[in-house]
Amino acid sequence: MYLEKKKEYNILITSGTKVGRVNGLAVMGEGGTVLPIVSEVAPTQSKKSGTIFATGKLGEIAKEAVTNVSALFKRVSGKDISNNDIHIQFLQTYEGVEGDSASVSVAVAVISAIEGTPVKQDVGMTGSLTVRGEVLPVGGVTQKIEAAIDAGLKKVIIPESNKNDTFLEKSYEGKIEIVTAKTLIDVLEHSLVGGGKVIERMRKIIG
Repeated sequence: MYLEKKKEYNILITSGTKVGRVNGLAVMGEGGTVLPIVSEVAPTQSKKSGTIFATGKLGEIAKEAVTNVSALFKRVSGKDISNNDIHIQFLQTYEGVEGDSASVSVAVAVISAIEGTPVKQDVGMTGSLTVRGEVLPVGGVTQKIEAAIDAGLKKVIIPESNKNDTFLEKSYEGKIEIVTAKTLIDVLEHSLVGGGKVIERMRKIIG
């Protein structure tokens, strides 16, 4: 299993910055994994207003999570995105994505793509997101953090409500910076490079 994980990590980007690309954290099978999520914004190909497309073997709850946070995308962006389609791709989802713990990662990837603002690639994140921008607790935090360490990430962002839920093995202790988030503002502050304007717009929406 470890060797298989190492092969998967070969496609990861764990340094520098990328626009529209986020290292999400997930639990698949028996352990944690780093789940790259990529977003692109392009002119709509239909006469209808912009549509959100998500691919990567998503379960029903995961699909609903993408739909729910789409309202937040529109409120955060100061731009007219009604004439654009938003594409979200979950990479390496061989076993499928269940639950809504990737919704924070999706939001950051899309906001980054809309704004053209880079995301730090040495940061991993997990969390459920409400349409008001609140970050809610998720399961499997310990496994996710350990997966981030194995992948070579330098920082992980977890929900503040999960701060007492991490029980790392001694071999993992002190090998990664763990920060907590109450709202999407906190996540953006730790993950975006030069994201001051979008963060200020977010403050006006959710305080």
